[in-house]
Amino acid sequence: MFKVMIVDDEPAIREGLKTIINWNEIGFEVVDAAVNGRDAIQKFERWKPDLTIMDIRMPGMSGLEVIEHIREQHQQAHFLILSGHADFEYARKALGFGVDGYLLKPVDEDEMQDELRRVHGSLHREQQDMIIHIPETPLSEKVEQLLVSSSSQHQSATSLQLHWERYQLILIECSHVQGDEKVNFFTQMQKLAEYSNDAYHRIVFRAGPYIGLLTEQAYMQHHELIQLKEHIWSWLHDEPEMYLAASHVVTDLEDLRLIYEEASTLIAQRFWCDDHGVMSTELAVDRATTEPLADVPLAGEWSDRLYYAVDIRNVAAAERVLEELCDISWKAGLSEREVKSLCSHVLSLALSRLPASVPGSGAAVQQCLSLIPELYAVSTTRQMITLVVSRLEQLLQSINHGTHESVMKQMTDFIQRNYSDNLKLELLAEIFNYNSAYLGKMFKTHTGESFNHFLDQVRLEQAKSLLAQGMKVHKVASQVGYANVDYFHSKFKKYTGISPSAYRDQQNDDV
Repeated sequence: MFKVMIVDDEPAIREGLKTIINWNEIGFEVVDAAVNGRDAIQKFERWKPDLTIMDIRMPGMSGLEVIEHIREQHQQAHFLILSGHADFEYARKALGFGVDGYLLKPVDEDEMQDELRRVHGSLHREQQDMIIHIPETPLSEKVEQLLVSSSSQHQSATSLQLHWERYQLILIECSHVQGDEKVNFFTQMQKLAEYSNDAYHRIVFRAGPYIGLLTEQAYMQHHELIQLKEHIWSWLHDEPEMYLAASHVVTDLEDLRLIYEEASTLIAQRFWCDDHGVMSTELAVDRATTEPLADVPLAGEWSDRLYYAVDIRNVAAAERVLEELCDISWKAGLSEREVKSLCSHVLSLALSRLPASVPGSGAAVQQCLSLIPELYAVSTTRQMITLVVSRLEQLLQSINHGTHESVMKQMTDFIQRNYSDNLKLELLAEIFNYNSAYLGKMFKTHTGESFNHFLDQVRLEQAKSLLAQGMKVHKVASQVGYANVDYFHSKFKKYTGISPSAYRDQQNDDV
């Protein structure tokens, strides 16, 4: 049944046309009637009628103007023209607009029915042509509709009519590829699937921001996925930044949604992938079995550790600090953005302390900190660490002036600069990459003092200087690294033979 709309400014004609014709018998249904040109345009957009019977003369917009307007958006629309004027020029112009027929008022019922049957035949032939020429939906689009479309929840995978031995789903992310490049990448991937010279089936489909590869060939091992990635590169004659996430292999077609969700979960963890940019189910297992941490890493604590590594000019130690920070962030379940924010904060806090210990380093530090916006653009933790380490190397080269100090000299200088911090031999051993017991023996051999005794001496010498300036005892204790003022009091008296307050008074009396 085709839809008809009647357009005429005369109510009698509108109602008369509805009643004098047996529309259903001819194969039509009158869906609405419009009273003028503007009304016709609005109702046409609502109903999209197959045929519009249009009065050629109406106040405001004429029937020809309405047809011209509708034709701009609906090239296949059909029209029959009605007019009370046997005007050849109007008829000629109407036929020029491609109307299906021209009828004079008052309408002859038999003539009207003949015209309607003729138009019905044209509409039927068009309908059949559309059915004949509708192409079969490509298998790639069927897979996309099944797995990606939100409206396919109840659709069965058996509708794909795939009879493979096994099924594995791989999602591919090609970073920094947009627009035409992304379309070209998808096309090349389809060609690769078609031209592969083996007996396995493959279907390449669009999966939102990713490209999906449904494959009969099983890539069970990590190295097989790496080889697949290299094979894609060789086919493209290029090596774009690419990440692959592979699901388990299943034998039941109805498990397609399950493995698609599995691959989607993996690709979302791309930030944690290895240097090869490949994520297998092993990664998901690792994260699932990793004991989660209750506490989120504290920026202040980790900035101290990074600062110490930079302060002793040890880039390798700085890299280890960043790797440990990312590892703990993984275990704490932080998101990619949270990790990038944390690392940016740690770096800012650490480098803000450097100008105080290295005079003239302010400009170099600011140059290094300019990398922070770049951290948010990297794709993986490894890229983030590599970027920070490379900039730290540049920073240290600019402030080192080519000098090289022994470990013990670096260590004693480090204590002189950072005596007020909560320094521990174990922390320095980690920074210098030594066993703590062995480092303690080396330190005593070099200085003649144990680490703790040497640290106390440095702190108490600084305390004497501050007391001589008249500073209160509790403030001096805090500034030189003693949280407990009573402990500082006993240490100072043991070191100098008198109490801190007596020493301060003595120095003031001398003045």
